Amino acid sequence: VSLQDSRKLDDDRVVYLVTGSQGEPRAALSQLSSQSYKGLSIGDGDTVILSARIIPGNERAISRLIGEIYKRGASIIDEKRRLIHVSGHASQEDIRIMTEAVRPRFVIPVHGEYRMLYRHKEFLKNHCDFPEENIILIENGDVLELDGERATIIDKRDVGRTFIDDSGFEEINGEVVRERRQLAYDGVVTPVVTINQSGELEAPPEIVARGVLGLDGNGGSAGLLGEMQRVVADAVNVASREERR
Repeated sequence: VSLQDSRKLDDDRVVYLVTGSQGEPRAALSQLSSQSYKGLSIGDGDTVILSARIIPGNERAISRLIGEIYKRGASIIDEKRRLIHVSGHASQEDIRIMTEAVRPRFVIPVHGEYRMLYRHKEFLKNHCDFPEENIILIENGDVLELDGERATIIDKRDVGRTFIDDSGFEEINGEVVRERRQLAYDGVVTPVVTINQSGELEAPPEIVARGVLGLDGNGGSAGLLGEMQRVVADAVNVASREERR
């Protein structure tokens, strides 16, 4: 039945298979839990089946998703209550069936650690009679050339993370990223001093703080800022004329 026609059916006669069992924010289930999605919405009396176990690291996202579903008045069935877990990975039998159905010329195992890719290769070779020379194990950065007759790794490229500064859309190096990460935890305090041509203070020092709690100039921080300004002014006053310049 099409999605459009399904809206005409009674709720107890239709089941929707949607993505998002791990709480992915852009997946259909997440959108259904907080708003409508393509004209559909979760409401009172609905039942949501989470057919996958929680992947470590996704606990908070899934907990938030479950809370939103309950707010909609729906009930939830998960693998803790019923034996409903469905793996998102193919079993050996699935791999065999797919290989026999597709009959590929080359196979490139993907997704997973290298040991998993290796076991995939060994299974095809030993249980599906697939030619070992036509099973290619590649890693990140490998350049694979397909010419219709052969599949060959011909080069290796450097791969890694590329950081872009959103202010100028320019690439920034890892050292800058490390400094910014450190600032995110520790913050920075910068004294700004204006000195005239004669070497005297033109105005009281200004203290600029970024990422430091309690230095907003209100309450108890006003006294601290004043003390910092005094220390900076004293340092300028005892400095020689050459140092001030």
